[in-house]
Amino acid sequence: MNKLRNTNKITALYERLSKDDELKGDSHSIVHQKKMLEDYAARNGFTNIRHFTDDGITGTVFSRPGLNEMIEEVKAGNVGTVIIKDQSRIGRDVLEVGLLKRTFEDHNVRFIAADDGLDTAKGFDIMSIIRDVLNEFYVADTSRKIKSVFKNRMENGERCSGSLPYGYLHDKDNKGKVIIDEDAAIIVRRIFNMIIEGKGVNEIGRILRAEEVPIPSEHWKRIGAPVRSTRYTDPYAWSSTTVGYILSKQEYIGNLVLGKTVCDNYKKKINRKTTPEERHVFEGAIPAIIDEDTWNNAQRLKKTVRRPPKKEGEPHHLTGVLYCADCNRKMTHRNSLVQKRWIDDAFTCSSYRQLTRDCTMHYIPTKNIENLILTAIQRVCWYVREHESDFIQKVHEATAIQKKEGIKEYRNRIKQAQKRFDELDGLVKKLYESNVSGKLSDRHFNRLLVEYDIEQTELDTSINEMQYLINEWSEGKEKTDNFIETVKRYTDFTELTTTMLNEFVEKVIVHEGSSRGINRQMKVDIYMNFIGTFEIPAEIITPMEMESQRKLMKEKAAKEKKSQELYLVRYEKRKQDQRDFTVRMKAGELTPEELEAHEKRKARNRANQKIWRDKKKVQLPAVVNL
Repeated sequence: MNKLRNTNKITALYERLSKDDELKGDSHSIVHQKKMLEDYAARNGFTNIRHFTDDGITGTVFSRPGLNEMIEEVKAGNVGTVIIKDQSRIGRDVLEVGLLKRTFEDHNVRFIAADDGLDTAKGFDIMSIIRDVLNEFYVADTSRKIKSVFKNRMENGERCSGSLPYGYLHDKDNKGKVIIDEDAAIIVRRIFNMIIEGKGVNEIGRILRAEEVPIPSEHWKRIGAPVRSTRYTDPYAWSSTTVGYILSKQEYIGNLVLGKTVCDNYKKKINRKTTPEERHVFEGAIPAIIDEDTWNNAQRLKKTVRRPPKKEGEPHHLTGVLYCADCNRKMTHRNSLVQKRWIDDAFTCSSYRQLTRDCTMHYIPTKNIENLILTAIQRVCWYVREHESDFIQKVHEATAIQKKEGIKEYRNRIKQAQKRFDELDGLVKKLYESNVSGKLSDRHFNRLLVEYDIEQTELDTSINEMQYLINEWSEGKEKTDNFIETVKRYTDFTELTTTMLNEFVEKVIVHEGSSRGINRQMKVDIYMNFIGTFEIPAEIITPMEMESQRKLMKEKAAKEKKSQELYLVRYEKRKQDQRDFTVRMKAGELTPEELEAHEKRKARNRANQKIWRDKKKVQLPAVVNL
């Protein structure tokens, strides 16, 4: 009875072909495998055959449509025998293949690998395990060789991927050459200019959407270039992620960057982003779309979150530039809109009167800080134009000590961060051991692993940023030259525009003020891009400052003159009113109310005169009668 039931079960013929197998010829083709397995089943008396096929899927992946369907039939008890060409067809992972064999065994399924002579009905075969190991070794060795080839190509500056950043295309006559896509390059330059002008990534995305600028994938589709993804419904759906991705690309300053992602595990096929140290960067290898200074400024500005006022208007261009000297938090722009006019327009510390942190107000009017920044830019730029050699010397002298102390501090912090990073590696290993041994549940394991991974990511980012600053400080002359070039690009310094602010100023540190009212004084440190804090000698007065002083004196004189004129007008008016009042009083034309008010005024004047005379008597020396 059992024998009859077994003959009614399915004889599963499983075939698999990967892309690598296709290169080996027809002997591995799906058609050949099907014919070979059908012949084997017919010769050995297997009936009720059914094919389960996976075409173009690697053996390291075990979630395959054909295999999954066959396993479902096995678990349902519908399969009596599974036949494959050789063991590599079922998979190339020792652990996963072992689990599949265990599934076959648990459901009384006979497993046959025809070419390898494996038949579980004949008992245990030690060679089957060795073949599984060799099959996995083949994949691992192939992966290693491919990685080695890719690495050698990238070290020589050869691309291993056909994809290019938005703004570039492959030369039709020379596929290895990269050329600028002028239509897309216009949008790239505009995105960088908008971030320099003080717009955030979200606002840039909204502007491009409103103007119906095609997103990169739609642009490539329209010009007939290869499209990476067609899974979009709106061809103008610019997101902050897309804008931020464009702003982060080093290729736009002419750097060819290779090895941005790597697959550490050939089994999982998951690519991870590489660290800056793992990448291969070739400066000037491709045409540049923007200059390096613009790119560096964009990297700093895109991190600044600029929220517009709650009622209306755009974010203030000083947002993200001002910092509190005591708590290092960003300053907040505060104002009140009354009848379409901004009242109390000023900046305060964002930690002031907060629940989780507290700091003093650091109140500074917006107009005052803008004037300070504009004056600082004017003074430094004039000094650069008139005394360039002295400027370079003073910058080097002023920053030498700061660089030495800063490099020492950052190296110590890098050392501490690296130590903690290594400690986390050890903790992760212990987590795995505890989880495997059953001491730690999967829920706690996953939670702790995520926390450790987040901390390591933050540490890695911090280490890279500090190392970047150390490298920047080591290039003092180049950065000074960059500042001089920025100065030479400007001819008008009369107004503090957003672009000027972003190109000249890195940050502004605001200290708490002393005293109150007109006697209030505050210390403000202005850090310029490339050169840090720089002050020209106090005795030097620039032509712009002289002109500003002349205007102030002229305005003051005009104000005093107008005040004197108003005083004379009011004085003459009072005299005339007094004369008119005297004439009316003599003529008896005053009303009772006016007479009453006049008597009260006379009484008050007499009382005041008496008080004055009494004080005068007290102050006079006593008279001695001889």
